[in-house]
Amino acid sequence: MWPMQKSLPGILLLMLIFSQSFGQQTGIVTGSVVDEKKEAVTGASVFLVLISDSMVRQGTLSGKDGSFSFEEVGYGHYRLTASAIGLKLLVIDSIHVRKERSDFNLGDLVLRASTDQMKEVIVYAEKPLIQSREGNITYNAAESPLSAGSNANDLLKNVPLIASDPNGKLTVRGKEPKILIDDKPVELNAQQLQDFLESMPGSMIERIEVMTNPPPQYANEPGGVINIVTKKGKIGKSGRINVYGGTRGEEGISGNLSIRKKGLSINVSAGLGYNVFQGNGYSRRENKYIDSTNYFNTENNYKNKNTRPNARVSIDYDWSEKNSINFVAQYNENSFDNRSNSQYTNLDRFKNVSRLSKRLIQSDGVSKNPNISLTYTHRGKKPGETLRLFLNGNFSENDNDRYFYQQFLNPDFSPTGVDSVQQQFTTSNNQGYSARYSYDKLFANNKTSISTGAFYSIGNNDVKLISEYLRRTDSVYLVNDLLSNDFRFVQSVKNFRFSFRHIIVKGTSFSMGMSAEQTRVHFDLFKTKDESSNDYWTFLPFVNFNKHWEEVLNLTLSYRRTIRRPGMGELNPTIDYGDPYNLRFGNIGLSPSTSHNFDWVMGRSNSKYYVNFGLGYNIVQNVFTQIRSLQSDGKTFVTWENIDDRLEYEVSSWSGYNFSKKLRFNFSASYTYNRYSLSDRNRFLYRNGGSFSSNLNSQYSPKDVWNLSSNFTFNRFANPQGYVRWNTSMNFGVQRKFLQKRLIITVNMIDPIRQQENRTFTNGVNFNHESYNFTQTRNYRLTITWNFIHVPKKKEIEEKEKLRKAIMPKL
Repeated sequence: MWPMQKSLPGILLLMLIFSQSFGQQTGIVTGSVVDEKKEAVTGASVFLVLISDSMVRQGTLSGKDGSFSFEEVGYGHYRLTASAIGLKLLVIDSIHVRKERSDFNLGDLVLRASTDQMKEVIVYAEKPLIQSREGNITYNAAESPLSAGSNANDLLKNVPLIASDPNGKLTVRGKEPKILIDDKPVELNAQQLQDFLESMPGSMIERIEVMTNPPPQYANEPGGVINIVTKKGKIGKSGRINVYGGTRGEEGISGNLSIRKKGLSINVSAGLGYNVFQGNGYSRRENKYIDSTNYFNTENNYKNKNTRPNARVSIDYDWSEKNSINFVAQYNENSFDNRSNSQYTNLDRFKNVSRLSKRLIQSDGVSKNPNISLTYTHRGKKPGETLRLFLNGNFSENDNDRYFYQQFLNPDFSPTGVDSVQQQFTTSNNQGYSARYSYDKLFANNKTSISTGAFYSIGNNDVKLISEYLRRTDSVYLVNDLLSNDFRFVQSVKNFRFSFRHIIVKGTSFSMGMSAEQTRVHFDLFKTKDESSNDYWTFLPFVNFNKHWEEVLNLTLSYRRTIRRPGMGELNPTIDYGDPYNLRFGNIGLSPSTSHNFDWVMGRSNSKYYVNFGLGYNIVQNVFTQIRSLQSDGKTFVTWENIDDRLEYEVSSWSGYNFSKKLRFNFSASYTYNRYSLSDRNRFLYRNGGSFSSNLNSQYSPKDVWNLSSNFTFNRFANPQGYVRWNTSMNFGVQRKFLQKRLIITVNMIDPIRQQENRTFTNGVNFNHESYNFTQTRNYRLTITWNFIHVPKKKEIEEKEKLRKAIMPKL
């Protein structure tokens, strides 16, 4: 771990000294000229003209890689034009070069085939941190210093409407979303997805799109869609390297290389991260029996270490104007070394100690997750016609070795001479394969379109657990059959869908569709020689109505039926012996849960602000949830069960306000109230309750080389047997760019005021339970980034000067 606590003040002072280089009164405008095939256009004429005085202008020709640059550009509003023989003139208006922002990289400027004399005019709009349109959200991660040194999972929690529930699962407005990477679905189970997101460097993410009103192919996803768009680089070669370290005990390195040329784009990224989390907690349980009451208290502390290497290769190739292919291979790994200490105290009804013990758990292991995908895209002769084929394969190998030592003590903490030594070895091998087809077509009337598709996925999970205990008489380990397991879980899903969309009048559209889905689940319990299977069809219709008024006000009314299938975490029958007094296991008999979702969203947006307000009503059928129950021996079982239907009432809002081009604020909040059946409330003491999540973030850019961001979340979660009290998280980022933005230094202050705490209250038929968990999350992180930017050589500068002189007569 780097000694950052002492060095941070000096680093900040150094940054302030360097920041005094603000005396320049000129800016830089750069970009690249490409055609519709994404190939570089060499020798394109590019002009930059001051709008208020057309005599103030610069001109140049694009280079071999299509790039161009204008330096020493005076402050003011500019118009840029780009043209080439046989291609349509492109005009970009409203480039505002100023003291607060003097450096503009316009990216790829696409010149289209010239079929008429019309020119293409684009009004340049600077990207804010967060944008909202038609109820959807775009979080421009590349604009935020919070992405430096963080991973994708951390970054997602900074996005409005996204929250992380007490189990670490991401939700959008309280429901689980579908995760996409570059518009391609991520076909991973819950644990693989978490490992992947925690391994993916935040610095490789361009933007995150939250689609509360998703496209037809994902219309039946309960929480909509989260699309993570990665950085693609510019024409030619580009790259960056990041090194970071934090006071909490984290450090890492990551980098990426991008090569783009003639329809071929190759992006390679890799990284290695190490982090340490420490914490402590307790639980207080009151057990109520017919003739007595007793108490059970637990105190614990832990230290978890994780090492996460990762690598990703993405290749895009456009072999013609209408056909393209994408191949992605990625690998992430999590090597962990965890230690925890627990003390268990049984108290009688007078709260005197009746039993006392201490338990040490050591857990070591590794999770390896390679994944490959192939995507083919065909664009038809007419706009709006697209065919896409997706193939995906993911593999996972997990090894987890756990060692338990429990020592029994007298009430005065002296050893009784009795102890227990056990060990568990878990091996899990998972393979998943999927194929997906999607076809969209816009008809000749330019008002009606259809979308069809199908997908098939199959996952195979082999889990083997060997549990052993030490026999003291001869120091031999013997297998504990009760706590050992060996099973195979196979799940396959077939889905067929069809939908259409029709524009009634300008600004008013209507869409509807249906998905038919077959799910097959099969368990082979080799140890007990039992089998369990389930096969069912589900029909999932949806209807949407959208209305826009002058592109300022929008209204969306929607109905959709969704399905939530239990996964390995809910179905796995293996008993988790980590806490011998609170045994956790899954339920292979769980049935899926379906929901009828009704949503109303109204939004308004302009250049100054955006505001959205949503109401939802959900009828959730055959709910499955985690339930805790007290056994006669004083232990509790924590497992998953199907309960009665549940009604959900939702209200949410996501809004943003631009005080100026320097300062922007965004806020989101979501509240869901759950109402359970009367029989569940009477039989199991379930309680109605609400979950609340909120997010407040801001961005301040006083200069184009300075960027300051902050994020604050405030959450509370409910469950049928209780609730989790309010918890908060904070992240403040300061970023400074040096050496023509090649060097970027970022400082993040994570939870500087209050660290992560969770306090949970659970009430059952014959017990009351309170648990508390504290995690040391306060962290001051320093990230140093170096961008590998092409620096022209003397010969290139001379050639550029010749080009400039050649074009001057045209001015």
